[in-house]
Amino acid sequence: MKKLATAAVMLAGLAVPAGPAAAAPGDYWVVGGDQAARQLIAFDPAATDWNSSAAVKWTWQPSVTPGRFTADEVAAFGLIADFKLRERPAGGQSVVVAAGGTKGIAAIISYPGGVRQWAQILPGNLHAAELLPDGNIAVAASTGGWVRVYASSQGPAAAAYAEFRLTDAHAALWDPGIRRLWVIGQDVASGRPILTALAVEGTPAQPVLREDTQRRAVLPTGGGHDVYAYAHDANKLWLSTGSAAYLYDKTTKTFDGALPGGASRGAVKSIGNQPSGQIVQTRADAAKTPPGACTRNNWCTDTVDFFSPAGTRRRTGAAFYKARVWSPYYSVADRPLRGTVWDRVRGRSGAWDASATEIDGNGAISDVAVAALPDGSLHVLSVVPGSGVWARSRSAAGVWDEHAVKIDDNGDVTEVSAAALPDGSLHVQTVVPGAGVWDRTRSAAGVWAASSVKIDAGTDVSAISAAGLPDGTLHVQTVQRGRGVWSRARSAAGVWDAAAAQVDANGSVTAVSGAALPDGTLQVQTVVPGSGVWSRGRSAAGVWDAGAVKIDGNGSVLAVSAAALRDGGLHLLTLPDLA
Repeated sequence: MKKLATAAVMLAGLAVPAGPAAAAPGDYWVVGGDQAARQLIAFDPAATDWNSSAAVKWTWQPSVTPGRFTADEVAAFGLIADFKLRERPAGGQSVVVAAGGTKGIAAIISYPGGVRQWAQILPGNLHAAELLPDGNIAVAASTGGWVRVYASSQGPAAAAYAEFRLTDAHAALWDPGIRRLWVIGQDVASGRPILTALAVEGTPAQPVLREDTQRRAVLPTGGGHDVYAYAHDANKLWLSTGSAAYLYDKTTKTFDGALPGGASRGAVKSIGNQPSGQIVQTRADAAKTPPGACTRNNWCTDTVDFFSPAGTRRRTGAAFYKARVWSPYYSVADRPLRGTVWDRVRGRSGAWDASATEIDGNGAISDVAVAALPDGSLHVLSVVPGSGVWARSRSAAGVWDEHAVKIDDNGDVTEVSAAALPDGSLHVQTVVPGAGVWDRTRSAAGVWAASSVKIDAGTDVSAISAAGLPDGTLHVQTVQRGRGVWSRARSAAGVWDAAAAQVDANGSVTAVSGAALPDGTLQVQTVVPGSGVWSRGRSAAGVWDAGAVKIDGNGSVLAVSAAALRDGGLHLLTLPDLA
């Protein structure tokens, strides 16, 4: 049974020889902040001509109508400095933007609608913005010499903020794994160029900033500029200075400048990478040899550069400062919402407990699944990014284990599902980006298998669910981005199907759940954004329905989960986006 949660899509990088750049399946759009057109432009990286209308997927600039900005706020949006797509704490997605200058603007807008959710005109030459998990916005100002967190969660005009003094502040990136805000600039006292992390404390209404001095590092070169997530390793960050670009290791505090294809160079204004591994970068045209076409200032370019594989995309007349990989996630295998696990019980009489009980206080949990064994015990599986998968059990007598037990130390796991079989065994499935789907078994005697078994080599799995049928077979459903839903079965004898079967060809499916009924049928529910929730059945004889049936017309549903009762009833839970 799968938990109610949205699914991240993160694929491991591949070593690709240099050649004409081509967008890999699963790669995101690339968004440039065009200071000439005063707008954000989302491009399809697979399109070779970024001057064509077909290459442009989304644009935005503030407006009085219908964007709900004031005329002064619209006027302040000129020197576009930063922009990031993020998922909102209450559901849906937003974009944070920062535009610099003597009087610039920091804002949060709905995505893709572009309606103002919060904005402030601010001095100090804004260079970076980030949306925090509590809905507040972090802003860095270079000439202002500060990083601030504004209480934007409190309303569209909220003005309260916390401030950390940092000379030439240039970057702001939230790190969900360590719950810190990475910033870059110069130490106020010594003037040394530094990368450091800030703890955001206090309350959403009254935030407080404190430097985590144990994470401070002196930059190898001056002029710290951009800090961004590395798509394949939560322990690394992209970083650029005035003269080089690096991969930074958080644990060893080392800067690796040996980037592929010459990607480590000076005047890099933004750097990131796609799920496929391709590096996306902007570099000022004034620093190129020969100089590029953008001469509006000494920091702009009309070109976005790609490395590994190499390539360029040019927008004639554009003045890009930064270009971003348009991923809504803070970092590899990330969940914007993480927290502790709670359990609420419904007794045999049908009455629910008055309150829930916290069964795991680890606030870094990003995914959870649960399964009930025939002996009456309950087993909860939790994903802790960077750590692995942990299991905690509740006995038939209602007693929870005092501590969770790590059953998988792969810190790259992003998704988990679980299913119990009639023989008392428990099967846990995990998704490892770039490495497929794995299954680990707990025997009826309570012994976990020494290792997991790869059951699916797919590198683009974004969601997973599992169900055990009364005949002892196990069925695992996966969503492959752009390729629909696939099912792979394990026989009662323990033999997995040689290949997965496509049970739904709708490439727009984003979430899946499965439930096994007592009559031996399997019911699979899928979420199609903008359409609703659909259900497709598999008979006890193993025949799938020819088509899916819409069972919920709410097109804003984000996630789904299902459970079957012994009387043959099926209960479906949905999580709609209320934004």
